[in-house]
Amino acid sequence: MEVTGRASDRPGVGDGKMALDARAFTAFESSAHDRIAGSYSEHFAPLTSFAVMPLVEAARITPGRRVLDVATGPGVAAAAAKERGAVTTGVDVSAGMVALAQKTHPDIEFHVADVLALPFADGAFDAVLCNFALGHFPEPEAALAECVRVLAAGGMLAFSWWDHPDRQRVQGLFRETIAELELPPHPAVPEGHDTLRFSDPKAFAQLLRAAGLMEVAVTACRAFYMVPDADALWNIGMGGMAVTASAIAAQNTATQARARHVLARRAEAYRAAAGLQIPISYYIGAGRRS
Repeated sequence: MEVTGRASDRPGVGDGKMALDARAFTAFESSAHDRIAGSYSEHFAPLTSFAVMPLVEAARITPGRRVLDVATGPGVAAAAAKERGAVTTGVDVSAGMVALAQKTHPDIEFHVADVLALPFADGAFDAVLCNFALGHFPEPEAALAECVRVLAAGGMLAFSWWDHPDRQRVQGLFRETIAELELPPHPAVPEGHDTLRFSDPKAFAQLLRAAGLMEVAVTACRAFYMVPDADALWNIGMGGMAVTASAIAAQNTATQARARHVLARRAEAYRAAAGLQIPISYYIGAGRRS
């Protein structure tokens, strides 16, 4: 999942503040990810997979551990935990994503569930994972409280989230394309949500500490994502960034073609011998329940 920016920071949105309609935001996210589930798995999941191994390592996954993967998407992190011998369960608010995850990983249990109302008993899991969904939770403090509720004493929680688009350049290139063309956000996207909030490692760490976690650590991770050409980059964004890409998807064919051209021009800054070498950057935040 992707960083989209606070309402006042998004291209086409004014400086006025607006209270977030959390239910409307969750409904938009659910519907959008239902729609793009297949393309997300094909085009965007390879990008989010960079964080999977650091995530399961931070969560100290070992054989027999009971692991919950929150906002599991196509189930990549859940599958990685199972490969380490964990007893794994995945949940996602998108029924389309859950159906895809279940089809792809039939030996893992998946459920449709909102992070604010996890259908599990207190202390049901030894570890809770979440790969690139934190910034999509409209009520992050409540979401963390619910994740900690289902975490057993001594259990580990590990979340990943994107760095600022200045350093997470897949997201950044799309945001800059939208800004250059002065495209408004999709009218169905509720305003008022700051998904860049936890692109600040201090804010990320404070969120984990405020949830009552101990031994909190937020680690920066840097890499390069090689794509063959601008067409592949376009497919990654349009097929996986449900909120950001909706500003382009809502436009007519001619404007979408202009956006594709602008994106390709901007991406040339990362031209390498084998294609486009795009810098990516993200954080792994982890902590232990006392």
